[in-house]
Amino acid sequence: MEQKEFSPHKFFYGWVITGLVFLNLGVSYGAQYSFGVFFPALIEEFKWNRQNLAGAFSLYTFVYSFLGIILGRLTDRFGPRIVLLCGSICLGLGIALISQVKAPWHLYVFYGLLASWGMSAAYITASPLIVKWFIEKRGLAVGTAQSGLGVGIIIIPPVSGAMISALGWQQAILILGASVFLVLFTTSFFLISHPEKIGLLPDGRKPAAPGGRLSPGLENIYQEVNWTAAEAIHTRSFWVLTALFFCTWLLVFFPLVHMVIFALDMGLPQKAALVAMSSLGASSTLGRLTMGYVSDRMGRKRTLGLNIALQVFSWLWILHTSSAWMLIVFAVFFGFSYGAVSSIFPSIVGDYFGRLRAASVIGAIFTIAGVAAAFGPIVGGYIHDLTHSYRPAFLLGALTNVLALFLLFLSKPPHRL
Repeated sequence: MEQKEFSPHKFFYGWVITGLVFLNLGVSYGAQYSFGVFFPALIEEFKWNRQNLAGAFSLYTFVYSFLGIILGRLTDRFGPRIVLLCGSICLGLGIALISQVKAPWHLYVFYGLLASWGMSAAYITASPLIVKWFIEKRGLAVGTAQSGLGVGIIIIPPVSGAMISALGWQQAILILGASVFLVLFTTSFFLISHPEKIGLLPDGRKPAAPGGRLSPGLENIYQEVNWTAAEAIHTRSFWVLTALFFCTWLLVFFPLVHMVIFALDMGLPQKAALVAMSSLGASSTLGRLTMGYVSDRMGRKRTLGLNIALQVFSWLWILHTSSAWMLIVFAVFFGFSYGAVSSIFPSIVGDYFGRLRAASVIGAIFTIAGVAAAFGPIVGGYIHDLTHSYRPAFLLGALTNVLALFLLFLSKPPHRL
């Protein structure tokens, strides 16, 4: 390969990309998790039941997961810039239009259909992009980028709550939508799809000089086996990973939507619920950042197994939660393990199937497994409306993660015949 000129700016560009993804994920997911903060205000305003509102979030989750395979292929083909440009318009506008809802179906259209398109674009132009820029430090880089998501949860839901108190929920959600649009639209212009476009290789390395001896790091890059999504789908490894993440994601959004109102049902003040939500965000940040780095050292499977086991513990703990401190403990453990699992997901997919078509393969798994998360909020709302209890949903969360642990034991990288 031809020797390229090296510059410090180019060397650090992978970490610049990581910082931009950090910002995008923080803003987009912080806005997403604010849905639970607006949840009580919408119920009070329109007297809708919980199942109706949770159903809008479930539709949103289903659509943004389903679009992963489509937007993943578009991102690999055309680059992240145009995909995120369009996504910023959809997400910002979809959130802002919630201020105009008058009936439940309006929420399903604005949030469930329009905003979900933008959220899918924000996700698929984030972690898969980091996978393409890093190999040796992939876990650390993905964890660093995804820790922005946790920071967004720490900051944005409480700010949304404060804006609701000061301005009313309609003005608050209008400001939230405009802010999301401005950040995503602006950062999209600075994204570069892969390091080769600026004369680099992953981890900031320069291509080898003709006839030069390859370092171990360059050997890993040049010998990397890459799978297309179509090829990956025909492997056992793909389907075991997909089933694994299907199980652990099935109810992952359930507490994010229902935790505030669950706390209010117990007689806790809204402030305590918001502290728990912020604690979830803080621990999610810590989980993404630390476990990404640990997975580079300890291995993806061991690190993933440790955190799925922690998910089991979290679901069993909340079965017995009856006070503010217990709710906060749940939020800390759940957030840490959820953040860790989410950050390891793109890294392990990149390890198994290579980086060049990472967005397509990650998008394919995300489409199939991620739609599972759409069922959590609506199932939880239905169970509560039917039984006036969230306990069966909590127990189901523990059981599905036990199954995920078993599937992780069966998981291994694919091999070409």
